[in-house]
Amino acid sequence: MANIEQMIRRQRVLADFGEFALRSQDLDEVLTEACRLIGDALATDLAKVVEIEEDRQSLFVRSGVGWPSGVVGETHLPMGDHTSESYAIKQGMPVITPDIITERRFAFPDLMKNAGVRGAVNVPIFLPGGKAYGLLQVDSREPWNPDTLDTEFLRTYATILGPVIDRLHQVHALRLATDRNVTLLDELQHRIKNNIAAITSLVRLRRHKAATEDARYELGVVGERIEALRLVHEHVYAAKNAGRLPLRPYVKQLLEGLVALHEEAAVRLSVQMEDMEVGSDTAIPLGLILNEFTTNSMKYAFEGESKQALILVEAEQRDGRLRVRISDNGKGLPAATKEARPGSGTGMALIARLSRQIGAKPDWSSEQGTALCLEFERRK
Repeated sequence: MANIEQMIRRQRVLADFGEFALRSQDLDEVLTEACRLIGDALATDLAKVVEIEEDRQSLFVRSGVGWPSGVVGETHLPMGDHTSESYAIKQGMPVITPDIITERRFAFPDLMKNAGVRGAVNVPIFLPGGKAYGLLQVDSREPWNPDTLDTEFLRTYATILGPVIDRLHQVHALRLATDRNVTLLDELQHRIKNNIAAITSLVRLRRHKAATEDARYELGVVGERIEALRLVHEHVYAAKNAGRLPLRPYVKQLLEGLVALHEEAAVRLSVQMEDMEVGSDTAIPLGLILNEFTTNSMKYAFEGESKQALILVEAEQRDGRLRVRISDNGKGLPAATKEARPGSGTGMALIARLSRQIGAKPDWSSEQGTALCLEFERRK
């Protein structure tokens, strides 16, 4: 009969195991700790958890303490009709073998005999829903006939193990699914990148073969916009969290790369904004808008200007809304004339369409250069 001190120690073991199982995400680690604690609580020599394999005809020694090397994580045991393991699972209750030498009901594997096991208890472990997972086996090198309190303690311990194992199975399955999704996303982004590159090459080839200057100009504009789309996607999906990304480094890297491509314009870029994150569904159209504005500024805003060319990007958030302003200190928006270059309005039309995607209305001004202001609801 367990005394009061033993009962208190066993209650402490249950609490310690519960806390450990909540902290750990590793099934083998949890099962090994379960074996260690049960051995300490009952002062037994050996403990192991055996797992029913997929064929439902054999058991795998998943974890354990006190066993010689080559047993835990390597040994497979049969689930025959004359094994105590099969009988315990069939009965759904702990099965006690006081001494395997004199036991006539069951056959025991050589690993138990070689380890000097005499007394043994098999306690079935069931997952939520009633499916048998395996068994908790506690063994002693002395004949052992645990009393009712010992047996109930083991049954309680196995009952706790079932939901813990089920939770860790779900964690493992979720990790596998996440890894597969990451792999699929990487493959998808690689294909998108290759497809955009192929389209860009086709546009450039067509541009070289175009018969008129106007056609070459329009195809050049299309090619630059496709390249901008590639750069935006590259920045968005290079982020650790493809769903959201920090706005400031994203805008800075995107526009710095664009300015570097047009180094002949000698433009200084200034990005002034708070630390904030935006979703990819906002980042992509917003990046294309800023790219379009910057490209047009470098091409047209500073012709004939002697002062230092500047493009300034500002952003702030307030009351759940995001306000983004991009401006230059060039010569301002040109007046609409019949002699305007073909396609000169397509940039503003593209910005208007992209602005609608993020729920903003473009607000243009042309006092000291050109400025575009966008204000829209910040999406969660």
